[in-house]
Order: sequence, then structure tokens, then C-alpha cells
Amino acid sequence: MPLLGRIRGASRRTLLVVGGGVLVLALAAGLVPLLVQGDAEASACRAAPASARALARDPQRAAAALDPGADARTTGPLERLLRTKGAPLCGSAAGTALAGRAVVAATTGRTWEQRDAPARAHTEREARIAHALIELLGHGRTYEPDFPLALSPYVARTLAAYIEDTGGLAHVPDSDWYRPTVRDDQAEYEDHSGNWATPYPHGRDMHAVFPDTLRMEKVVRRLAASPRAFATLYDAERARFAYYLERLTGDAQEPGEKAKNGLMSTEIELERSANFIATLMVGRNVGLKEGWISSRAAFERAVLRHTRGIYAAAGHQVRTRPASATLADRRPDASAGSGKRAAARLMDGRVQLFATFDRWARERHIPEGSAERLRVEIDSRYVLALTQF
Repeated sequence: MPLLGRIRGASRRTLLVVGGGVLVLALAAGLVPLLVQGDAEASACRAAPASARALARDPQRAAAALDPGADARTTGPLERLLRTKGAPLCGSAAGTALAGRAVVAATTGRTWEQRDAPARAHTEREARIAHALIELLGHGRTYEPDFPLALSPYVARTLAAYIEDTGGLAHVPDSDWYRPTVRDDQAEYEDHSGNWATPYPHGRDMHAVFPDTLRMEKVVRRLAASPRAFATLYDAERARFAYYLERLTGDAQEPGEKAKNGLMSTEIELERSANFIATLMVGRNVGLKEGWISSRAAFERAVLRHTRGIYAAAGHQVRTRPASATLADRRPDASAGSGKRAAARLMDGRVQLFATFDRWARERHIPEGSAERLRVEIDSRYVLALTQF
């Protein structure tokens, strides 16, 4: 596959303070009543819409209600659910939890309570909602989005279900493709030289074509300030990394890749993982700087509690190609352990990447020169992404 075939990609109300705490209404004198917005009302958060409860229990109903349309521009229902205008969602069971569960149901086809049940391929409607979600949350001029942190675990659950589609951090699709979703077979180049949506086409798997890289990066950095959301995305990308490696040939190439193209496609895919994981680490650092995370040690211990474990690529070439929706459901190969040292090891992205990569290269007898070349690419991309902080 040639290189071209693998690149992918509340405004605040003004407060009127009345001295003495007493407002005299001169109605008898015919004066226009003075309306005062009190501090409590102006700064109040809001519960999710009443409809969210039913949506959270019924994935098909949720998808139908939140569907942004073929062009993913009809985002009104999603905006109302997430309270993106005016007072934000409260970080409570009736606020972010209820709205978040409705989003998970609509984008994954599973309720929050069913999140550990076997996944299935996404529908086009579900993928459109996932696209619109990132478009909405990543919108704006500021680099750091301000959606409630309590919403993060639910948004992370959606992104984990679409982990293959996060690109590096988002797809750079075929220049002629403008839709918010794409099927595997639609992403094939006419000359059959590659597929810009996935390195391992499944057939009719549906992908979300996410917005530009900046919006995706903004959202992921914000999500990373939540230890549960961090762990969810960290697990999903490390699972995808192992999934990708174990399907490569003994020459570290994608099946069907022409020898003349060398390791270009493999380099791009491994750089994707390095970039995504480094972005999570940057998000952790931003969270500390902004005060969203009060203690680095406590945060890392919490991530350790939430992680599913450690991932390893099989020591033989795997030829099955599951739907991309199932990648985050991959079972870990070992526990991440417990204690301070285990937390430090887990939170070192380079350690995690190279532990999986080096074991794979050794067990698969990858040529030393190829393994070293790929190792350098992973390391370079990881370090470069960290410098963006």
C-alpha cells in the first residue's frame, strides 16, 4: 500500500447588584419593574433534559433522537442534551451522568450498563452522532474546551468505541470525501492500492470521519484530566496498538503491502499510537497546570485503579479482522499491578509502547534493522507530541 493510501488522517449574564439586599418596586408610580438576575440563578448549573432518561435506556431511540443528519449539521438535539449553551450541565446523576449515558447509548448501541457486553459493528447513524459530538465539544476559539469534566468518562467511552478512527488524532481522508462517516469498502482507492479508513478492512465496517485534528486534540486533552476517561482511552489505544502489530507480516509490513513501499505504512500507524498516547500525557500535564487535577500522584493511582491492564501482541501473525468497534473490548494480557511503582510504570507511555513493541519484535523475529527503524519512529513521534505542551 503506497504512502498516500495510508495517510489519514455560556456567555455570562451581567449581574445587577442591589445595595442593602432590598429591591423597591415602584409599581404604583408606573415605573417599569427592574428585573434582577441573582447570583445563584446566574451561576446555576442545569439538569439534563427530561427526555435523556428514556434515551439512556434505549440505544435505538437515542440514536434516532440525536441523529444530526446525513451531513451531521443538525446538532440541535445534541446541543440541548449536553447544555452547550447557557448554564452548563450539573456534575451529578441528573446532569452529566444522565446526558453522558444517553450519548453512550446513541453512539455505541449499548447502554452504559451494557458497556462490557460484546460490541458490534457501528451503524451509520451511530457514527454520525460520534462525529457531531467531537465537532460540538471541540468547537470554539479557545484551545482548551470547557465542557464539564464530569462528562469526560462518557465521552471517552464513545471515543474508545471508535479508537481506530481517531487517526493521528483524526483522519485526513481522501480529498474527495466530505461525509461524516465511511464504510470500509467506500474508503478503498479505485486502483485497490489501499484504504484510507483502516489498515485492515473488515468489509462493511462503519467508521466515523472525525473533524480536524485540532478539535479532536482539544477534546482528548480535556478528557485526559479525568482519571477514568484517561484509563478508558489509554486502554483502547494500547489495545489497538497490539491489534495492529500482531497482524503484520514477518517483515513488519501490512499484508498485501508491496515490498517496494518498505515500512512507510507501518511507520505511520505506529506513529499514530505514539501521538495519541503522548497527547493523553499532555492532557494530564495541562490538567495539573490548570488545577483540574489537584495531585499528580493521586491521579496516577486512580488511573491504575481504572485501567484494565497491560496489552501484548500475539507471538504469531493473526489473520482475523474483527470490526473496529470491538478493538477497545480486547482483554488485557496481564494486570497492571498495584502500588506506587506500578502506577509510575503504567503512566510512562514510552515504557508501555516499547514493552509491547519489543516483545512482539523479539517473538516474531523481526529483522533487527526494521525493528530499530520502527522503534526510532515511535520514540521520535512520542517526544515530538510531548513538546506541544
